[in-house]
Amino acid sequence: MFIEPINKIQPVKVDPLSKEKEKNNKISFKSIFDSAIDNYKNAEAEVDKDIYQLSIGETDDLHNLMINTQKAQISLDLVIQLRNKALDAYNEIMRMGV
Repeated sequence: MFIEPINKIQPVKVDPLSKEKEKNNKISFKSIFDSAIDNYKNAEAEVDKDIYQLSIGETDDLHNLMINTQKAQISLDLVIQLRNKALDAYNEIMRMGV
């Protein structure tokens, strides 16, 4: 049984939407949020694939299934926290007196 080594965590990849952003060197909240959602979708798809392979007997690697499940859970927690922060900021702006 081959044990995979622990790899460094890759930073969130942000796709530049326009050349203006590259000039200003700014990262938009939308691109971060989209990247977090994509990471969650990919992690969830990997978990689904692992569960399917385990259920049909194609693999018996429960260890990686549990690791991938935790990765998906952490990705979901990140998306939820980003959403909560955005809602808090919106509510704070709405409470401001003009």
